[in-house]
Amino acid sequence: MKTAGSLWVRLTILVALSVSAIYLLTPVAYFYSPPDSISPLGSQKLLGGYSGALNFLGLSKAQSLVIGSLARDAEGALVLKPTQELKAYAAANPEFRFAVLGGRQCQAVTGSNPEVIAAIKRFGDCPLGYGPFDLGDGAQPAPWSIYSPYNSPVGAVALGLYGYRFHWEDLLYFLWDQLRDTQWGYFGPTFIALILASALSVRRGLAPLRKAARRLEAIDMNALDSRLAVDDLPSEVAPFVEAVNGMLERVESGVAQQKRFLANAAHELRTPLAVLRARVEASRDSKLKSDLGRDVSRIGTIMEQLLATARLGGPGANTTQRIDLAELAWRIVADYALLCLDRDRRIEFEEREEPVFVLGDRRAIESVVGNLIDNALRAEPSGGTVLVRIHDDAVLEVIDHGGGVLPEDRETIFEPFWRKSDATPGTGLGLAIARELMTKLSGRVWVEDTPGGGATFKLAFRASPEPAQPAADGPT
Repeated sequence: MKTAGSLWVRLTILVALSVSAIYLLTPVAYFYSPPDSISPLGSQKLLGGYSGALNFLGLSKAQSLVIGSLARDAEGALVLKPTQELKAYAAANPEFRFAVLGGRQCQAVTGSNPEVIAAIKRFGDCPLGYGPFDLGDGAQPAPWSIYSPYNSPVGAVALGLYGYRFHWEDLLYFLWDQLRDTQWGYFGPTFIALILASALSVRRGLAPLRKAARRLEAIDMNALDSRLAVDDLPSEVAPFVEAVNGMLERVESGVAQQKRFLANAAHELRTPLAVLRARVEASRDSKLKSDLGRDVSRIGTIMEQLLATARLGGPGANTTQRIDLAELAWRIVADYALLCLDRDRRIEFEEREEPVFVLGDRRAIESVVGNLIDNALRAEPSGGTVLVRIHDDAVLEVIDHGGGVLPEDRETIFEPFWRKSDATPGTGLGLAIARELMTKLSGRVWVEDTPGGGATFKLAFRASPEPAQPAADGPT
């Protein structure tokens, strides 16, 4: 079964990405908000619109390129020696200007742009804050300019950058810059704690849905009256569970209607079948009487199975009747004795000294055993003997010596309408109904080989415990 993956895992990943995005983009909101403390311009906004916010994402690359161009000369003084990358960046952004202040006296580093130095010096000889600036005399700073302190590989410096622009390829520089400057001792545990808390919350939120799924797995054709609990479900999941309950109601109604139809049909067939049986018995043609009797018996067995199925599937069905399996099987064998003579076959019942009590429905068991005996008589060669045997563990065997059942067919023979070939007589319903009845009786039916050839069908029933013996009277 192909699925879309774990919803719990996907939601946890989404939370992790959201937390990471909030952390990485916090500096954008910090620098491009209307501050009153970090800006030397007082109430002057630093945002500069959306373009200013985007341009801030390009700041990391501009800083990295300028810092990468810092070096010390032979005397140890800081100098700017633009790298090829910085030259290419400046060529792509004609308005780009940069300057560096370094040393204890905040002296301009050789190679700095004089206009940027003059603009920064307006905020003090050694400005330590952050903020935008303007190269002209206007009071409105450019949204693509900033001066800031920076801890570079060659020491602490103050950068002045003007005219930097954001390009989409600069986004990697920004992300790397944020990760490099992260205080992992604080952010790492906080990030892990947030992810674990989110994962736990999502998992607990989906717990009612998993509970509903387990409950739904337990619903079969014998428990269609069951419904999924809607209490304590998240509001997003409740409509789905309510829809499943509605579907179960429709299925239950349809199945109940079908069962009523089958029960009514089988019941209505009893009268014409009884009339047909009487006319067959009155027939003087022995061969016709035998053939028709065999067909009438088969129809009667299937009809009784249908009635038993409908009855066990309805309300008030009792599958805990205490039945003597040996006595029941003996009576069925006796009923088939005369029919066997007409078919030139014999049937034997292996008698027992002790009864074997089982739990079930008498009429359902009679119809299943009758079906297996009828099938065995049809499979048994002329002159052969069908044997019915009962074991102490409440297993009944019906043994024939016919063609047997191939190993690959031992499951499919219990499917509705299955027949070995088109020439095989019957409807293919008997064994399918027999398995359904045995399932309702909490038993099972299967087939094995008969030693020497043939098929042995076995029925396993629930054994009934021995009834409690009355206590003996004590001494008086």
